[in-house]
Amino acid sequence: MNATEIAALIAAVFWALLVCVGVFVLFRLARLLSESSRLIADLRDRGDVLLQRAETAVDGAQAAVDRAGRQLDQAESVTASMDELGTGMAELAGQVTALTSLGRALAAGPVGRTAALAYGVRHALSLRRAARRTVPGRVMEHAELTARGGAHR
Repeated sequence: MNATEIAALIAAVFWALLVCVGVFVLFRLARLLSESSRLIADLRDRGDVLLQRAETAVDGAQAAVDRAGRQLDQAESVTASMDELGTGMAELAGQVTALTSLGRALAAGPVGRTAALAYGVRHALSLRRAARRTVPGRVMEHAELTARGGAHR
């Protein structure tokens, strides 16, 4: 073997080693690409699930906001009704105060005195008329009362 043949043999061995290393690297690269493709598909599935959960959470939050809005509207209508009720009560209190002062004026004035006098006269007359009426029943004698035990008071 001469030097060219030895050089060609060394070059062929190195070329074979280089091809083997290249094939090994390509297999590893293919494995890496398949693993990364599987991971990306898994992340995509997880991302879809995560997006569905986020969408559900957003829908729930929107429903809560809508309920809160309806409750605020109802609270505003109740507040308005209470304001109207307070205004009505203030007006009623003013009218009651006016009627009370009118009643006091009537009772303390000549009309009140005349009414009191008329009541007194009517009451006195009714008492006098009641005295003239007879009580139903019979008159008991003193002996009957003592016999029954009603006279020893």
